[in-house]
Amino acid sequence: MKLAILFWFYKEPEICINRLQIIRKHNPNIKIFAFYGGDIKQSTKYKKALSQYLDDFYISFKITKPKAWKWINGDLMILDWYDKRGKNLTSWDSVVVVQWDMLVLGNVIKQFPKIKKNEIFISGTRVLDTNIERRWHWTKFGGKKRNNYLAFKKYIANHYNYNKKLLCSLFILEVFPRIFFEKWLTVRNKEIGMLEYKIPTLASIFKIPFYKRNFGVLWYSGDTKTTPLNAQEIPIEKSYIDSQLSRKNGFRIFHPYFKKW
Repeated sequence: MKLAILFWFYKEPEICINRLQIIRKHNPNIKIFAFYGGDIKQSTKYKKALSQYLDDFYISFKITKPKAWKWINGDLMILDWYDKRGKNLTSWDSVVVVQWDMLVLGNVIKQFPKIKKNEIFISGTRVLDTNIERRWHWTKFGGKKRNNYLAFKKYIANHYNYNKKLLCSLFILEVFPRIFFEKWLTVRNKEIGMLEYKIPTLASIFKIPFYKRNFGVLWYSGDTKTTPLNAQEIPIEKSYIDSQLSRKNGFRIFHPYFKKW
């Protein structure tokens, strides 16, 4: 399988350069495709600063959307990259989505041992059970986001005859194969639902096989244990990263980390 990196960024050019230098150090032969989703006026500056580390640079078609929309609909920005650019790049079977505030301190392919060509990976994927539904921001009873969740359930029941429990995830680290992108493009109403339950559930509907590996995802904000991946603005401490690097089988991917490494 040919694995490539999709580097997703929109700010902090110096941090982005640092991240790409590290990725290149550990992955000298991997293809790195970038898509930029920040201020259109700054895109030329970013392209000039980063292009030497990249195999392709794409400015998202969705760049003019409000920041709030882009945060909630990051999946549609990734899909836009595939539809407008990625599908015409021939040197990959799957892409690992690496965000600008993620540290990748090792060989990417080795982080996904034995992953197969058409498998999908979405960090923290699990069944959206009653316990999660009651407490999760995107689904909880009486919450502002619940109507969107119920609308998505109705949509997939009507269009795909899907009435099982949904899957959910924390959208931090992902591997998307071409086959998933192609099936994803066929969804008529792509904005309904929130990406952290929408994407894994659609993958299940499309019968895309899931690759499973524990990358240490922090699911609940009340948990006190330090983990390498969290979806909040809780920076991973350098001391924790160093401790993992000292272990032969320690974690090598960390999010978020906002400083240069």
